[in-house]
Amino acid sequence: MNRVRTLLGVAGIVLLGLAAAPGQAQVQEYGDEDLLGLGSYGSDPKAGATLTGLTAGTITDATNSFTHGFPFSPSGGEFAGTDQIYAGSGQTTSHDGYASFGGRLNGPQVFTLNYGALIPVGQTVQTLTLGIAADDFQQPAFGQPYIATLNGGAATALTGKLNSLNETGPVVHFFTIGVDTSILTGSNTLTFSIDQGGDGGDGWAVDFLTVGVTTSPTATPEPSTIALFVTSMGSGAAVLFRRKRVRRVA
Repeated sequence: MNRVRTLLGVAGIVLLGLAAAPGQAQVQEYGDEDLLGLGSYGSDPKAGATLTGLTAGTITDATNSFTHGFPFSPSGGEFAGTDQIYAGSGQTTSHDGYASFGGRLNGPQVFTLNYGALIPVGQTVQTLTLGIAADDFQQPAFGQPYIATLNGGAATALTGKLNSLNETGPVVHFFTIGVDTSILTGSNTLTFSIDQGGDGGDGWAVDFLTVGVTTSPTATPEPSTIALFVTSMGSGAAVLFRRKRVRRVA
């Protein structure tokens, strides 16, 4: 089963299936904080990063990065796309162990993140913050550019951030980025993809992701507007009733 955890924003407290309170910032986590299935981080890998409330294109970084061993593969029951080594969709060579590993998949790496549980009835998303535990992204070392999309559209700031990472080691580093809410859809699902251009020969992975939202009450018509509408409807009905009465008499 895909693992989805809902965090209340209090360190060490994880509540499953909790509905968000109106107007409250909430964070949902996708996947396990298990260092790609190899063990424990030893401390919170998200510490120092802002999980909610970021404006579009704003990026924050966790304080620490974490080295780990190799190789690894999903152990089963992982959230789709996590703990999995990828190489570019057009791979023609290998620059690192990830790209030559027999258990790799060719991109794009696609995550489908449903955040509907974070939006109470009568509330609208004001900000959406995406968090990524990115592993072994090293475009500066090998020159193979990453390409990220959000809901099928180009994600310029996110692509730039992934291409700036130089995680030789390999290393996991968590960061967050504010998503433009104009790209969100009524399905309350964010589709996030990563692929690699060039020769596609620089492997990468993602350990877990987060989505944080802040909400506000959905706009409703002013009471005076509603009263005017009801009055107007009532007047129209009265006129129609009188017309019908005249027809019957005739």
